[in-house]
Amino acid sequence: MNDTLNYLYGLRNRGSSYGIDRMRRLLPMLGNPHRRFPIIHVAGTNGKGSVCAMLDSIYRENGYKVGLFSSPHLVELGERIRVNGKVLPLHGIEEYVRFIKPIADEMEAEKVGLGPTFFEMMTAMAFLVFAERKVDLAILETGLGGRLDSTNVVQPILSIITTIALDHCSILGHSIEEIAREKAGIIKRGIPALTGWLPDAANKVIREDADSKSSSLESMEDHQAIEFPQTNLVGEHQKRNAALAYRAVLKIAKAFPVEREKVRKALGKVSLEGRWQLIEGNPSMILDACHNQEGAIALQENLRNLRESVVVWLGASGEERALEVIKAVTPYAQEIRLFEIEQPRACSVSVLKKLIPENFLGRVTVGSCANFDRQLKEVDESSTLLITGSIYLVGDFLSHLRKHSMPLGSDFQDVL
Repeated sequence: MNDTLNYLYGLRNRGSSYGIDRMRRLLPMLGNPHRRFPIIHVAGTNGKGSVCAMLDSIYRENGYKVGLFSSPHLVELGERIRVNGKVLPLHGIEEYVRFIKPIADEMEAEKVGLGPTFFEMMTAMAFLVFAERKVDLAILETGLGGRLDSTNVVQPILSIITTIALDHCSILGHSIEEIAREKAGIIKRGIPALTGWLPDAANKVIREDADSKSSSLESMEDHQAIEFPQTNLVGEHQKRNAALAYRAVLKIAKAFPVEREKVRKALGKVSLEGRWQLIEGNPSMILDACHNQEGAIALQENLRNLRESVVVWLGASGEERALEVIKAVTPYAQEIRLFEIEQPRACSVSVLKKLIPENFLGRVTVGSCANFDRQLKEVDESSTLLITGSIYLVGDFLSHLRKHSMPLGSDFQDVL
């Protein structure tokens, strides 16, 4: 690994430090690239990745040059920064790191901890890429929360909050109201906002926040009859995400007009790996990153509709998250293989075993991320294999399928 990548890896190992003061210092020294293109800003507990991918597909299909910033990545770091669907290549990452590093070092020399974090470095990099490529529109997904997320330095043309549920409670708060308050932080004064189907307690908090900022707020729950567009993504929740994305497009149609038929076409070919991703083969495989209660509900719904038992490979970060996923899969699993992912908050195999209900009649085995090929040979070719839980397990497996050797893969995931 060269010096540039060592530096980036060092930032990653320092972990996260929430707040936007560092970004407010860094961006002017980079020429405020985030002010040079229109932005749709998207937050939410679940669904924000899907909605961002849908918006990206819709606007690209309608002829716009679109920047997409999302996280985390599945296989390679450059997936986080895309222009018209093309990921930022390794040499591009290196060039931008070399450009930003002297300024970051200057900030850190002024005071320890004042330099940008790994995620802030990636956010700044995205702003620079989008400005230099002169995108017509950027779709920006928050990393965590909203109010203190590094992306929350922008002045968007539309703010979207997809869903609110309990997740990352140690950081965002232990109640729906507290989490809603953090997500509502992306709403800006005088800028329209749109929300999906939220709990009443979240709706109340977000409406109060929007009113205080003179932001016109629209909720999908305001509509009695909603058209749920068809999408190639599987699940009822994806139909809701598609309806939310389409409503967002209509809200800014004066600035960014689209053709209805092209919207329909775009929603039929959304690219979103790792979300109930079907891979044909023997065995056939489903990759579904599912990391919290709301995601587990969607996973269980999809398993119910699949109408067959599956072999499950599962890894998780955090015991509470693991429990929700295990509860979702056990009624449909003939075998569960447990993996301890290589992340600081990874659940150990022993903890995962204790979470499996005593009345589960299938086999429970232990897997290793070091040898997927051998373990695949142990799966009956007529079975369906579900790889689920942590996005890091899904990403490692997808990387293996691609025989990927990028130096910026799973080692460059965020440390929360």
